[in-house]
Order: sequence, then structure tokens, then C-alpha cells
Amino acid sequence: MVALASLKLEHLAASFIVDASHFFQMEPSWEWPNLTSLVITSKLLTPNENSVEIGSMLQTAAAAAIKMPQLETMEIWNGQKGLAALFKYHAFRDIKQAIITWRGTWELTMEPSTIQAWEAVVNQYGGWRLDLVQERLDKAAIKSHGDAIYYLMLSNQVIRPISLQQIQIEQKAREGVKTV
Repeated sequence: MVALASLKLEHLAASFIVDASHFFQMEPSWEWPNLTSLVITSKLLTPNENSVEIGSMLQTAAAAAIKMPQLETMEIWNGQKGLAALFKYHAFRDIKQAIITWRGTWELTMEPSTIQAWEAVVNQYGGWRLDLVQERLDKAAIKSHGDAIYYLMLSNQVIRPISLQQIQIEQKAREGVKTV
């Protein structure tokens, strides 16, 4: 339902509302002609999950991205205590380049088929370059989903800065850390 409702949107941030693996199970005719940014979570993004299933979901996301001709940013993430993971596609139209970033508390090795699926996204624009970036985070620093949002450097559409501060303050209070 969320995917169907998003077909006419320019921006969608639906963290913890719908899982990416469900969102990308779309009808073949669906297109998002106006969508420029998508932020969504996935329970698959954990180090214990089967990497083939993660790769399959990321390939399905690439198939959806092909139907999003204005897409500039897609963020698929997950976060909780001790866990943070982000797959980010970012298109830079002015320099004809896209970057796929994996940022997380564990290393994800992307299968060649996953990379090829995302190359197909940039190839539709002709002459674009696709770069891959991997960044490792310290899982000890991730005390809550609020810390995950902060360390993953998610777009501002995920949460307002004041709400993020409140989550972090509440987490410190639970841990017995005094805040000023």
C-alpha cells in the first residue's frame, strides 16, 4: 500500500513503516516519475542475515530505481543497539556519476549481480560512472536506533534534528548518564 501511495510523490521517508523487501515487490507497470528521494528500512540489513537475500533485495531495489527517472537518493537502512547498516545510492547528475555507499557495523560484500543491477540504473542515463564506497562503523558506539541514524549520516528527511537529540538524551537517561 505504501509503494502504491508513493507513485506520485517526490519524497518518501517511511522508516519502520514498511520493510524495503515488501516495498520493492511492485507491479511491473508501476513507475515513480517524480520521486527524487526514498528512505526506507529493512530488517534484512543485519550481519546474521543471508547475504544472498540481502543481495536479492538490493537487486529488486535497483529494478525499482530504474522506474524512478528523477531519483537522486535512495537510502535503505536498519539500526538498533549494536547495529547500524546503510545502503545508499546517490546520483550526481551534474557530473554524471552515482555512488553506492555501504556504511555499517559489519562488512557487506556485494555480489557481482548486485553491482550489475545498479550499473543498469546508471547506464540508462548514458556515460555515467558508478563508484562503490564501504565504510565501517564501531558497533559499540551504537547504543540505540538514534545513534544508528546519527552515525549512518542519514538524510535529514529521516528525522528532525531535535527529535534525534531527544532520542539520544532518552537513551542516555536509560543508561544512567547525566545530561545537561
